[in-house]
Amino acid sequence: MPHIDHKYNFFSAKSCLQWRDGLKGFNLILLDDNNTHVQAFLYADNWRAYSTDIVEGGLYVISNFYTREAMGTLRPTTSKFIINFSNSTHVKKVEDDDFMTPMHKFEFVDLSELFGIVSNYENPDAPEFSKDIIGVLEDFENVKVIKTMFGERNIVRFRITNGRYSHKVSVSGKLDVTTDELYGKIKEKPSIAIVTSCKMKIFRSSVQISTLPSSKIYFNLDDECVAAMRIRLEEEGYKVPENVEPIPLPNIEPPVFQTITLKELSEKTNTDELKV
Repeated sequence: MPHIDHKYNFFSAKSCLQWRDGLKGFNLILLDDNNTHVQAFLYADNWRAYSTDIVEGGLYVISNFYTREAMGTLRPTTSKFIINFSNSTHVKKVEDDDFMTPMHKFEFVDLSELFGIVSNYENPDAPEFSKDIIGVLEDFENVKVIKTMFGERNIVRFRITNGRYSHKVSVSGKLDVTTDELYGKIKEKPSIAIVTSCKMKIFRSSVQISTLPSSKIYFNLDDECVAAMRIRLEEEGYKVPENVEPIPLPNIEPPVFQTITLKELSEKTNTDELKV
């Protein structure tokens, strides 16, 4: 496709999120003042030219790019097109945000819908889109080391609920230690968790949620969606569950057995005398 003329078309982007890296290139999520977000891609050579200027949360005017149809799996946005940077793409940092561009944009899926969505995946290992979810943080487990077929790795686990439905979340990769540190700084409860660009699968009839290199996790983010969920929880009377100590098993005396020989057994005439 031809390059877009920068005199008439530009993309003012905030909250640039590097969500996947590799030898080929890098992906960003760009958000404009109309609260529209889109995925952008640039090759590694282009990234090295812009990496000192493009930082997450910065505001930029990006001109002379081109667009193409969005393809691939586990895409972080449902936009039908993707922005491609080229050698002639120009990036200019904007110091003042006169348009009040928002910092975040999410495409939440209600927790009650997850099982139905995952059940209908044509390819459970590589669905078309990753998902954003929001809910109350429960049953947090600090980072621990587990053994996998690929070697040892760190993992953080917790449960996310909306007061009606709940699902388990596993955090690994670059997010494990960060998530553990964020949890230690939580002051307000119930804590509202947001997990973006996550992958889901069904295991033993329940939905298992895991993070991707593109994922981000927020606890009690200063955002309207968090405030709205907190209000709904209060209206519905949600209470933060307290830590419950394991209930000890009752002290049951073991049954008494009598050991006898086959000869003694044959001599018994009253079976009521036996304890088996």
